[in-house]
Amino acid sequence: MNCNVFRDPKPCDGILNQDQEDQMNISGYRRCYVRSILCWVCIVLTGGLLRLVLHWWRHWYLFATCHQCPLDEADQVLIVEDYQGKHKLYHVKSVRVLNTNQLKSLLLKGYPKSSEVDDNNLQISVHFTSAQFKNCSSIRIFRCKQLVYAWDSTLNCFNKVNGLDLNVPCSYYHQQRGLTVYEQLSRRIVFGENEITVPLRDVKTLLFLEVLNPFYMFQIFSVVLWFTYDYYYYACVILLMSIFGITMSILQTKKNQDVLQKTVHNTGNAFVLDSKGVSKEFPTQTLVPGDIIEIPSSGCTMQCDAVLLSGNCILDESMLTGESVPVTKTPLPPKRDMIFDKKEHARHILFCGTKVIQTRYIGSKKVLAFVINTGNITAKGELIRSILYPPPVDYKFEQDSYKFIQFLALIACVGFIYTLITKIIRGTDPVKIAVESLDLITIVVPPALPAAMTVGRFYAQKRLKVNDIFCISPRSINVAGSINCCCFDKTGTLTEDGLDMWGVVPKSSTNQFQIPLKNVNRLPYDHFLFGMATCHSITVLNGTMMGDPLDLKMFQSTGWILEDSKDIPDNEKYGLIYPTILRQPKDFSSDTSSHIKTGLQRQSSVDDLLANVGLSQTQKSFDHGIVREFPFTSSLQRMSVITRCLSAQGFNVYCKGSPEMLQQLCRPQSLPDNYSQQLSTFAKKGYRIIALAFKALAPKINYTKVQRISREEVELNLEFLGFVILENRLKPDTTTVIHALNAAKIRTIMVTGDNILTATSVARDCGIVSPAQAVITVHADPVDLAAITNTHAHSSHTSPGDTKSTSEHYRHRQYKLQYTLDLGSKNCAPSQWKSNCNGNTVKQESNLSGNCPPSLYRLMSTNSLANGSNTSYAESIFPNSDSLASVKTVDTWTHNEAIEVDVELGTEFAQDDNWRRHYIFAMDGKTWQIVKEQFPEELGILLTRGAIYARMSPEQKQALVMELQKLDYCVAMCGDGANDCGALKVAHAGISLSETESSIASPFTSRNPTIAAVPNVIKEGRAALVTSFGIFKYMAAYSLVQFISVMILYSIDSNLTDKQYLYVDLGLISIFAFFFGKTEAFDGHLVKQVPLSSLISPTPLASLLLHLVVVTVFQVAGWFQLQQQPWFQPFQSSDEDHLGCYENYTMFAISSFQYIILAFVFSKGAPYRKPLWSNWPLCLTFILNCCIIVYLVVYPSEWVANFFQLIVPPVMSFRYVMLIYGAAAFVVHLFVESFLVEYLVFKKYQVRRDQSWTTSKQQHMRLEYNITANENWPPITEVYEPHESTDWEGGQPTYVSLGAEQSLDTQHNTFLGFFDSSDNNAHNIKQPPSTPSVEQ
Repeated sequence: MNCNVFRDPKPCDGILNQDQEDQMNISGYRRCYVRSILCWVCIVLTGGLLRLVLHWWRHWYLFATCHQCPLDEADQVLIVEDYQGKHKLYHVKSVRVLNTNQLKSLLLKGYPKSSEVDDNNLQISVHFTSAQFKNCSSIRIFRCKQLVYAWDSTLNCFNKVNGLDLNVPCSYYHQQRGLTVYEQLSRRIVFGENEITVPLRDVKTLLFLEVLNPFYMFQIFSVVLWFTYDYYYYACVILLMSIFGITMSILQTKKNQDVLQKTVHNTGNAFVLDSKGVSKEFPTQTLVPGDIIEIPSSGCTMQCDAVLLSGNCILDESMLTGESVPVTKTPLPPKRDMIFDKKEHARHILFCGTKVIQTRYIGSKKVLAFVINTGNITAKGELIRSILYPPPVDYKFEQDSYKFIQFLALIACVGFIYTLITKIIRGTDPVKIAVESLDLITIVVPPALPAAMTVGRFYAQKRLKVNDIFCISPRSINVAGSINCCCFDKTGTLTEDGLDMWGVVPKSSTNQFQIPLKNVNRLPYDHFLFGMATCHSITVLNGTMMGDPLDLKMFQSTGWILEDSKDIPDNEKYGLIYPTILRQPKDFSSDTSSHIKTGLQRQSSVDDLLANVGLSQTQKSFDHGIVREFPFTSSLQRMSVITRCLSAQGFNVYCKGSPEMLQQLCRPQSLPDNYSQQLSTFAKKGYRIIALAFKALAPKINYTKVQRISREEVELNLEFLGFVILENRLKPDTTTVIHALNAAKIRTIMVTGDNILTATSVARDCGIVSPAQAVITVHADPVDLAAITNTHAHSSHTSPGDTKSTSEHYRHRQYKLQYTLDLGSKNCAPSQWKSNCNGNTVKQESNLSGNCPPSLYRLMSTNSLANGSNTSYAESIFPNSDSLASVKTVDTWTHNEAIEVDVELGTEFAQDDNWRRHYIFAMDGKTWQIVKEQFPEELGILLTRGAIYARMSPEQKQALVMELQKLDYCVAMCGDGANDCGALKVAHAGISLSETESSIASPFTSRNPTIAAVPNVIKEGRAALVTSFGIFKYMAAYSLVQFISVMILYSIDSNLTDKQYLYVDLGLISIFAFFFGKTEAFDGHLVKQVPLSSLISPTPLASLLLHLVVVTVFQVAGWFQLQQQPWFQPFQSSDEDHLGCYENYTMFAISSFQYIILAFVFSKGAPYRKPLWSNWPLCLTFILNCCIIVYLVVYPSEWVANFFQLIVPPVMSFRYVMLIYGAAAFVVHLFVESFLVEYLVFKKYQVRRDQSWTTSKQQHMRLEYNITANENWPPITEVYEPHESTDWEGGQPTYVSLGAEQSLDTQHNTFLGFFDSSDNNAHNIKQPPSTPSVEQ
């Protein structure tokens, strides 16, 4: 019976978490007694074997004992998780029924005095969304992946029980009062205790589950069989190895459980407000969503997620974000029309696991917070669940190894049937037939294979640990060997964490940019300086200033003092009306001469200064108090403060943030005409640019109103003040590592939250983009010509509002993609490029528009990817003012007639179109989101060539990694853990450079915070992968060699003796397998060719088949040559204990040589591992075993021959023939592996096939082919070609603006951009001989 969820009022199937990342299918089942009885009869008949199989696949047991039923009647549910269509995970969960009886017993247990409870008034409260608690007498629930799901009778389906953070208006939290005892318990019975649960199993359970593992079950089967076969020695060894393996596994699992349990252990008490507002102390385990708690002034560790209602808190969030910088949390604004969003309002939330260092409050008001999430649904709970239930990684090698084992098992079955038939025909004893036939299975599928497979990973993990790289997921090591694409965060990963002040570019009173000022101490006392001194979130903890490195660097450069009142206790000083006071430097005096004496010569006179800031002559103090702070959020890209000069009336707003964002928030009249040109000049040099703005609040606004005013009102119609320029230097080894990865043909991609031009500059500096490579910046512009031709092109910027609304906004608007071309430097030497940051040091190749500096062209092109047409029409865009158009990422503009532009562009493209061969794309987060949602056809192509992703949010970083994986890239992500946690988790190999708890879900963590860890991980991954391949091939080849030997001997009712088996299995195979992985990773350069990751591919299959043919030929040849000898006597089977014969000697001798030869042949060195001789234990083992075999074959002593039951041939010549067989086999196997397999099959066939665009199975290769084949795409809408410019500090700017008079007034046009003409006589304007230098 299969019910339809949409039509049937009682559905049997449903969907959990619809349209979310963790969407799963659910089906209801009820016990069927007939099926259960039949199932258990079959289990008894199969001797329990069927129950074992049903234990491995639990959903089969569900099908065997239950039948499907409506979900609201189900005893059990089957939850199917389909991960990216590649992996299916099955969860079988029991449904529990909660009722008021349980609530009553809980109430009586906790509160014995409330014995006279009216059962009719007792209700269970369950919450799904919108703060609407549903009261009911009973509810059906189940737990899956540590989350609670309850039956929602209104929607007729199971829904996740959510906290109070879903679809709730912000005003709701401020309207609530404390909960009564009944309300608390009725919620707690559904939400559970406020604890993050980690599945804890005792040793007995762990032992039972480990023994029932298929691998150990096969070993137990083998051991039992060998004991039956009287093969005691090897059986005991395997048994001991298994016991050791099981013990180690249980100890490790128990240790991991205990460590995780210790991490989440919840202790302590909290002050909870009751319904009357009285604060009472309760254990933190009793907290439920809806409680109001008091945050102690001495600080605490949060045990729940809570929204701050009053007061400020300073938190250490390093456990969650990896950022060690304290974060200031402010109260949530009580807006009715604003829906609470966990990401958008993160600066108002105290997250579980974070530490409250200090609280700030006004007067006697308490610091209160409203609990929104408890237990597993908290931020820390999500982190722990991501560790317990990681996304399944596509372990191709492991999947192929299982298929290969199945293939070996098939061979074993063929041998089993053949032996069975031949032995029956010969009338052999039935027990012997059964034992020998089953023994073939243990020969072909060696029980030690899974253990041997982990050897490579084990050694690689140890070597990584020596290099301070820790791996919590050893399976990821093999995957790291296949990496062909690396994504890097910029700040803190490619560049240093800290920033250095480069200088400031203030705006003059004439609305022009002033000369860049390197020494901030020389700034006049005006709003620009006050903005730098006050607009930050720095706090003083234990006498040390703490805060964001950028804030600290800016503030310290001003020389101002952040007041720390040591005389007032911490918990009292925040009762002051100004929580933070900023003092001007002590040497300030109204006398100008004092500035000269102290050497602090500021630019404005004091009289001018006092007039500017509206102070009278008598007011000499510029000390400021920060009255209110609006913290920085990545989605808003800004922060602001409301301050008051202590000696003046009225409040001022200072705001700092990304230049793109402040461009929208400032009044257009306050922006200099060349705002975007100035911004792009600095950004292209790789500087970090912060814009500053200011606004004076209305005089009538008092202190109370300041505390209530909304952020939107404050950050509107600001007055632009200027830019603060900071340097972000590359880490010492960044360039070396990037070049090494590029040389190895491993794609390098930058994913950053910074400006796109800064990102492009850093990408050129470190080598992600080569000096001569063209960068095409992709923009998504709205289909609105008016918006496109707008002077300030606001349409290309993010809306200042919340990201959620803008995302919806993108979705419902039509966009078209525009492409901006930056050709890079064409013939610039690497040293030039490096020293000049941007590579703009080449001379212009063609002279366009007379002597006008070559610049940008804008085309509205009809080129499309589909038709490949190259028809285009040019459109001239004239600015509305006399100045240049201010458009994002546009560097310079030349305004010509439309026809002229068309002609010029046509000739330019005809002259040089080489950039199309190897260009890359750059885009920002907004464009990425639009392309992902509205341009699915272009997405794959843009990803294939995309190298720079700027202004990316943490969610977008994660989505980017997943999209790259869909194109068949094996992706590594390297970040500092701060905003990269999501991307680190989903990447094939996440490498975190942070040691905080937030990076715990990343497979690799490096203590050395540089990207040097990336090539190390790749090298060790490649070595481990090659080792695993070698061991697997060797174990498979060994089992097939032994299979052939045994099959030949079975034909005469003989076999290898116990001691021979023991020597081969222990002396040869186990020792080779153990030392095989000790060969270290290659210490040279990474090579271009990635090692094979699939066993089911031509090379490994051809290798095994060819070696198998050689093995068979040599054994059969030896067998026939033996029978031709005059002294040969055929074996007569008489006793199982006497298997020795000439045939046994011959097969043992030849096969023993083959075991050693194959181990040697499969132990490959360069280019993935060091040479074989560097692994001296393995070399020693080869030499020792060769000597032993030669001794056994040529001249064994009598006791040795008796021990091995060797019947040595009477003539020495045949013994020497065996040595010749060994030598010949060595030559042939070596030729097969090195020439036929490595050269012909691998290099000449498979590599060419995999690297060919037409025959490659990888999607990104096919897309690359399509890009190369289409010469008319992408259609360029803007072109920027660099020209020769002098270095920033030493030249005179030339502004080119049609319709505007040329101005050579050095006082106003003192900023040197990249408008300089390569010809100083451009437009017949003569440059003045002297050039103003930048003030130092």
